[in-house]
Amino acid sequence: MIQALLALTLSAQATTLYVNGTPVEGLRNVELKNVTVQVDENGDVFVLAPQYNVAIGDDAKDKKANKKDVVKPPAPTGDGEVPSNRWWLISEDNQSTGHVIDIEINGTVIQTFKSEGKALIFDTGPYLNMGDNQIRFISRGKKSGGGAVFLYLGTGSVDGGRVSQDEPKIKFKRNSQSPAKDVQVVQIAID
Repeated sequence: MIQALLALTLSAQATTLYVNGTPVEGLRNVELKNVTVQVDENGDVFVLAPQYNVAIGDDAKDKKANKKDVVKPPAPTGDGEVPSNRWWLISEDNQSTGHVIDIEINGTVIQTFKSEGKALIFDTGPYLNMGDNQIRFISRGKKSGGGAVFLYLGTGSVDGGRVSQDEPKIKFKRNSQSPAKDVQVVQIAID
C-alpha cells in the first residue's frame, strides 16, 4: 500500500521524498516496515521511520565510520504485543578480548556488547514483534583473543530479581578465530 501511494504521488508531479527528514530522491529497491507516511500540501512525501538510520553521501560515510556503542537502549520499537520480562538477551564472556558486537532487532541496534565489559542481561520484549523478526549480530571489534563469547536470545522468567533463561532460541558465538568484522542474520518467529 505504501509503495503504491509513493509511486502514485511521485509520478503525479515532481515531489521530494524524505525519510526521517533526509531527502532521498535516489532511493530504490528498499522496503521500510512499520512507518508513517505523510504527504504535505506541496505533494512532498515524508516517511517517518525512527527505527531506521538514514544518511546520504558524506554523512552516510561518516555515520558508517563512526559507529557508536549503544549504552542506553533506544525507545521500544516493537509492536507492543510481545510481553516484557519474557524474551531475554544474555551474554556469557569467557575472558574474551577485542570483541564489539551490536545487537540489532528489526533494524534497531538495541545494545552493544564489549569484551571485558559488564554482563548483558537485557529484556528484548519491547523490541520484538509478534510474527517474524530479524536479529542481526554485527561484529566490529579488533584483534579478538581469549576465550569465547556467547550471546543467547530466548524466553525466560524473572524470580526474585533473578533472570532464568529457557533453552535459547538463538545462540551466537565469537572466539579468537572469528572474523573481527562480520554480520550474522537470524530470523525468529514469535507466537
